[in-house]
Amino acid sequence: MTCVQRRVPMSHICPTCIGEPVLQRLVAAAASAAHTCDYCDGELPAAEVWFVAQKCDEVLATFYELSSQTMAVVHFDRTPVGEDLETTIQQLVQVPQAALEDIVETLQFMWYDRDSEDYRYGDDDPWFVLRTSMEAPLSEDWAAMESSLRGEARYLNPKVDRFMELVFGEIANDITINGGSVLVDAGSGSTYNALYRARVFQSEKGLNEALQHPERFLGAPPAGIGAGGRMNAAGQPAFYGASDARTTLAEVRPPVGSWVVVAKFSVVRPLKLLDLTLLGQVQLREQASLFDVSTKTAAQRRDFLRALSEKMTAPVMPDSQDRNYLITQVVADYLATHRRASIDGIVYPSVQRNSDAHGASGANIVLFHKAATAIDADTGGATAQAELWEYEEDGPQQYFRPTILYRPDKPQIIFRQPGFHPEPALQLIRDSIQIHRVQSIDIRTDVTDVEVLSLHPHHTKLA
Repeated sequence: MTCVQRRVPMSHICPTCIGEPVLQRLVAAAASAAHTCDYCDGELPAAEVWFVAQKCDEVLATFYELSSQTMAVVHFDRTPVGEDLETTIQQLVQVPQAALEDIVETLQFMWYDRDSEDYRYGDDDPWFVLRTSMEAPLSEDWAAMESSLRGEARYLNPKVDRFMELVFGEIANDITINGGSVLVDAGSGSTYNALYRARVFQSEKGLNEALQHPERFLGAPPAGIGAGGRMNAAGQPAFYGASDARTTLAEVRPPVGSWVVVAKFSVVRPLKLLDLTLLGQVQLREQASLFDVSTKTAAQRRDFLRALSEKMTAPVMPDSQDRNYLITQVVADYLATHRRASIDGIVYPSVQRNSDAHGASGANIVLFHKAATAIDADTGGATAQAELWEYEEDGPQQYFRPTILYRPDKPQIIFRQPGFHPEPALQLIRDSIQIHRVQSIDIRTDVTDVEVLSLHPHHTKLA
């Protein structure tokens, strides 16, 4: 049907004739006792249909996109996705048929440009579909925050604080499409009742020293010593682990010829972890209305959270780690000190390990300072005697057979510097320690041939 210039219906509608609860309240607030409803026999004050059409216009512009002007529809005569204008409006407002026709008529009048003699959404009946993503404004804010962190201030940065509060302030209340929380449990009886951790050693000396005190050297480094990582600044304690041994081995990216010690730590007290993979499943609350001004912000945040996991876990080249890890470190700092949720760490997908035959890939788990300590990690001196080689009694042969003999007496806790000393959340499972000698690295790539061209103006391929 081709649109022609229409008159504006001078009709009025009462709140009772509108099924959408929030729009119903808006109409009640805008209603005048000087008018009654043209669509029912009631005596309630009524508002102009123009007011309802304006609200529908705002919702369409915010939450919907035109689907009837695509290449497939215009050139190949395909049926547009979504619904036509009349059906879309009825789904939004739920009004009597006569009122629906007047709202559509008013919208077409509003959309007509008298200078160009064109309609905003085309001459034919427009079809609409819900937008696939509304995250653009927050993605722009994310980019601005990165720029501010690098060029202005990392600490006491009000721009960063405002953005973090907007995105993560209500994280504890977010509900996924399955009705669960984005915060998952770690500890006894949970999926994450134990974590695997790996450390790379390039000499036998370093390896032997670590085995003499595995709780300290295989656990998180103490404050002021460790290097910066994806979720922690240099010197800030953090326990980087994984859900399985293969994943933690891949994550440390060991060089050929090195030794990698992999150990399993049990989680000895209940922890709460933010699962980044669940952020993509966050949904609007069930009663959210597209006519509520707060729903726009909530929808933008929901769609931004879907993209956030990829932003937080994207592969980073070694030469740009200091620069690109800055933003994820700030996010981790905010979550570790969240004002309304006790978050002990983050679960995020591994980018170093390919999916297995069943399509599953390992998960990385980083525990913040308050949950990164292992039992006996702060004791002084060696807790065990360690040997790497076994020698033949009557010959020169030696065999790599690492052993640990724990001392019966427990060493004293070394002097602690003043400050926060959290209760240990981890315990090394002593008989889980394995040493991997790296023999080779399997590299998987996507290969693309380089096309070689001549200097001919038409770029003919070289023979």
